[in-house]
Amino acid sequence: MNIPEELKTRLLNELGFIIEKIKTETDPKRKVYFLSAAHGAVERTMRYFSSGELYIVHFTLNVFFNTTNGLIGRISEGDTAILPPTDLWERIADNLNDLKNAIENDESTYPILEQISTIMYSLSGPGYYATNYLKSVEASNP
Repeated sequence: MNIPEELKTRLLNELGFIIEKIKTETDPKRKVYFLSAAHGAVERTMRYFSSGELYIVHFTLNVFFNTTNGLIGRISEGDTAILPPTDLWERIADNLNDLKNAIENDESTYPILEQISTIMYSLSGPGYYATNYLKSVEASNP
């Protein structure tokens, strides 16, 4: 994905800022607020550059934000049926950093989007169940 240099620089700067805020904020609601800016930054780039891959990046980050935001909201209301992994925010920051690096180096973003989608699925009801079930199966079949 060869984003024009000026647009790429803006996008990379925003992603860098977002990653830093996710790493340094302590409140999950503030972390998810900054996560919401990731798909917004991509959308701003899409106004001036058309790319199917960029659309998929935007879609994935948008759904990822909505899934994460929904879970954080439910947890803040006392629902503990689905608990995020303890390293959730570290994984999010790492994946956003990998995405940033792929964009910077004009590499495919699809492997990173797959990782983001895997995290996203684990935050859903079916994904949380499947993740825990598969861990149980693996533990009983060494």
